Amino acid sequence: MLQRATIFLILILSQGAFALAQQQELVLTGVYNGRNLYVQNPLSGNLKDYCTREVWVNGELIFQNPRSSAYTINLSHLSTKAPVEIKIRYSEGCMPKVINPQVVRELASFKYLAVHADSAHVSWTTNNQQKGGKFFLEHWINEQWTPIATLSAEEGQARYQARVNHYSGLNRYRIKFLQDDGEMYYSNVIDHSAQIAPVTFSPTRVSDKIFLSRDTDYEITDTGGKPLLKGSGNEIFVGNLASGVYYLKINNRTEKFFKK
Repeated sequence: MLQRATIFLILILSQGAFALAQQQELVLTGVYNGRNLYVQNPLSGNLKDYCTREVWVNGELIFQNPRSSAYTINLSHLSTKAPVEIKIRYSEGCMPKVINPQVVRELASFKYLAVHADSAHVSWTTNNQQKGGKFFLEHWINEQWTPIATLSAEEGQARYQARVNHYSGLNRYRIKFLQDDGEMYYSNVIDHSAQIAPVTFSPTRVSDKIFLSRDTDYEITDTGGKPLLKGSGNEIFVGNLASGVYYLKINNRTEKFFKK
């Protein structure tokens, strides 16, 4: 009786070892970059079962025997940049295919290599940016950062340039890089001093029109800061404004005038 029980136990263990030997394993390692993995899951050799037997994430069994020709490995429970190891165990004679293995690839850190301003342009060079991201050139105007140009990012190291219209005196610029995953990187602020005559205006007591010394962007607000008129040019019609004190924003400065 004991001999028969021993033979039976050996047979069970042998079958288990054979089943394990019939399984293959696909291993993918990297970091979580905010995206899930998508897997194609073909039929196995018997044309009844699908290829994948088990899916493990960081040592935890996530699911078994998915009954589908494609499935998602949800990684959203992980922290951004957390290490991740995915193991897909599958039947011998077929193999699942991870459609987007690049999403767990550890990316090199984004860097600004240089930022420069001359009389007509702001240029910058970067490295390790993700293709599909956006660069925003920002100009410090009226006490706030204002986007004035948008450029699409190229993968790897690249140089970018945007044309600018400096105000007279000190101009401040910075670059903002926005990745597809929402992460943002700002450059250092750069200054450029433009040796051009400032925009002037007249009169300071006006009936219907304000005259500017050259074309420029402008904005008129009331004493509470509420915007009333905004545009670009060298003449501003203010005939519809009520009598009183107003503020004119031109050339990155604020001037006061009186409407009769």
